[in-house]
Amino acid sequence: MGVALKRAGIHDFCLLEQSAGLGGTWWDNRYPGAHVDVPAPLYAFSFAPNLHWQRRFAAAPEIQAYMQRVASDFGLLPHLRLGRRITAAHFDAASGLWHIDTCASQGGGEQRLLARFLVCSTGPLSQPRWPDIPGLDSFAGRRLHSARWPADTAQAEVRGLRMGVIGTGSTASQLVPRLVQQTTPAGRVHLFQRTANWVLPRLDRRYHAIDHALARLGPWQRGVRAFWYGVLEWGRRGFDEGTLARRGMLRAAALHLSRQVPDPALRERLRPPYPLGCKRIIYSSDYYPALTQPHAELVTDAITRVTPAGIVTADGRERPLDVLVCATGFDTVHLLSSLRVTGLDGQTLSERWRAGPEAYRGVSVAGFPNLFLLLGPNTGTGHTSTLPYIEAQVQHSLACMQAVLQGGHRWIAVKPEVMQAHNQALQARLQGSVWTQCRSWYRLDEAQGGKVVALWPGFTGEYVRGLAQPLGHSYGFG
Repeated sequence: MGVALKRAGIHDFCLLEQSAGLGGTWWDNRYPGAHVDVPAPLYAFSFAPNLHWQRRFAAAPEIQAYMQRVASDFGLLPHLRLGRRITAAHFDAASGLWHIDTCASQGGGEQRLLARFLVCSTGPLSQPRWPDIPGLDSFAGRRLHSARWPADTAQAEVRGLRMGVIGTGSTASQLVPRLVQQTTPAGRVHLFQRTANWVLPRLDRRYHAIDHALARLGPWQRGVRAFWYGVLEWGRRGFDEGTLARRGMLRAAALHLSRQVPDPALRERLRPPYPLGCKRIIYSSDYYPALTQPHAELVTDAITRVTPAGIVTADGRERPLDVLVCATGFDTVHLLSSLRVTGLDGQTLSERWRAGPEAYRGVSVAGFPNLFLLLGPNTGTGHTSTLPYIEAQVQHSLACMQAVLQGGHRWIAVKPEVMQAHNQALQARLQGSVWTQCRSWYRLDEAQGGKVVALWPGFTGEYVRGLAQPLGHSYGFG
């Protein structure tokens, strides 16, 4: 967003970040083994290709360094205000300005900013979710969340310890192999699994000097990016029944499981009970082998409670632990719940989203003028990089801003009927899809209606074209 503003000749803006450094999820997620699960050539902005990737699936520190480099190269560092948190924001219709209350992340230092436009780019993977398990706070050992991994937890400090990991999603698939490796020889890792996940091989490899040399050639670089874009878009077809892509993915997953887990009893416990794609697919070539190690245990009995000494499961057994790791992801359905956002007529965003978050193409919310969301509701993807989606959202937001500035308006807001029609059509497409057939972070709990609030159901090109449509029929001005 900052790059787009500067390219458009708009330099009066600031970038607020509550953390001490930039990178978002790639600053927060420092657990051992953290990496992106899409090929790195597609995990760079189209306007800033990265010539320095070390692996096809880049590690978190690499990505954070790339983000830092982009900010520096495009002159964004003077606009950054690190360690500042937004506590509240309300829109004044008379002036057409957002009043934004901020404070230092560690408390104190309150400050109010006035801005014509407010862009919220906190993303869905920003608020850690702790499991709702009785006694969790009573644990006397060290309790960690994967999204807030302490920088001082070195490999030597976990060797020989008894480790418990709750969660078996993408994070756990990256973290568990490292923990199993690091706890040897006298330690033990217990992985508590509620539901097995679909796992496909991660076709990773190291990039060598020849790769870096070729990456400097523009046509080669663009060709590699286009290749991976096409591969991942083809993979999107794997979520639809009866497609060749789905048959291929199912076969690959079955072969991967049978080859890497020779024990039939363990293999059966790792077989997912829901359709492929309903939860996010795991891409890993070391997750299954880690669980076959003698000092690793897959626990499938339900957790009944946490005690000061460890975890008790439904069979009555207590497993003593020194460290409890919660790899339980993020709260993806209560977006922006950490701050109070107030729009027209005193309505808050949390009130507007009482039945679940929704927006027009994930970017604009009716009743909240001059507010734009990046990676808002129903813009997540289960098959490809989020960066093409972000770039399209940025261009759409910028077009709205320019329409206000060039037209002499105070504000722009999506029409309520347009947003309603968009979301009705969106939810109609999602009904009966693979994403409604199990419990996942893509959707609300059944008690809340089970609506899918995180995912875009189509292909990337369709989403990008939708955001490029003229603004006139969708937005009103004030």
